[in-house]
Amino acid sequence: MSRWEGFEELVKVVEVGSFSGAARTMGVSKGHISQRISQLEDRLGTRLLHRTTRKLSLTELGNLYYLRCKQVIEDLEEIEDTVSEFQQRATGLLKVSSPNLLGEMHIVPAIADFLKENNSLEIELNFYSKKVDLIEDAYDVVIQVGARTDINVINKPLAKTTFKLVASPHFLNQYGSPEDPHDLKHLRCLRFTEYGTSKPWKFIRNDESIAVNGLTYWHSNSGHCLLAAARDGLGMAYLPDYYLAEDIKSGALVEVLDQWHGIEREIVAIYQQRRHLSAKVKLFVDYLQKKFEQEKPW
Repeated sequence: MSRWEGFEELVKVVEVGSFSGAARTMGVSKGHISQRISQLEDRLGTRLLHRTTRKLSLTELGNLYYLRCKQVIEDLEEIEDTVSEFQQRATGLLKVSSPNLLGEMHIVPAIADFLKENNSLEIELNFYSKKVDLIEDAYDVVIQVGARTDINVINKPLAKTTFKLVASPHFLNQYGSPEDPHDLKHLRCLRFTEYGTSKPWKFIRNDESIAVNGLTYWHSNSGHCLLAAARDGLGMAYLPDYYLAEDIKSGALVEVLDQWHGIEREIVAIYQQRRHLSAKVKLFVDYLQKKFEQEKPW
């Protein structure tokens, strides 16, 4: 018999004054209550209750045991209330990962606003272009472009981003503007390369889809680098719209082949699938989703 079995039944019997009343309160049979208390007395080697047909009363040792058990139950209830309250409040440390430019330009301002409403929360935000392991790297939320297929993770869509082909006015004046995606095979292109591999640039118009490997003039695994190179007129870049909004607005970059559009990807918040999701994760992800649904910052 477990050391914990029977003491709750004893406390309930004393509180309500009968075995039958305790059974109704706890949703079990009267026989179950009686058996548990008898087993408890056998384990302790002492009688805890005086039983008569008219009333129940505690023995001297029974009263001592009852008072300590009652305190244990009250302590357990207080602990559970504390855990429940903590679970419902955004407190503690929230560890977040994000791609560099997306994080610096759009996640940081969102977090600043979020913290104004949840000032008891501490946030650690780190920037990575690599895939982050939620468990091994101990992250609560990972923000990235494209959903994950990992087991036991939730992908919560925040916004869509569309890739665009851009170039500086200086580059277009010097080399001309492509009229068709196939023209990119003969024009200087700034390619994103990861682990030595570059993916073709995909363009879509109505039901037509074209994948092109442009003439590689410069390649890098950094979107920052490709964006800077495009501004300096070194070639054309194919980047997500959240990279490009300010440069297109200012005229530093011009959208090319605008009758076509590039691939569309989801920006997602990823977190572990859990039966009881902490309040800090839920509140943060819900906040980002609502913010980006209302209006994409870019």
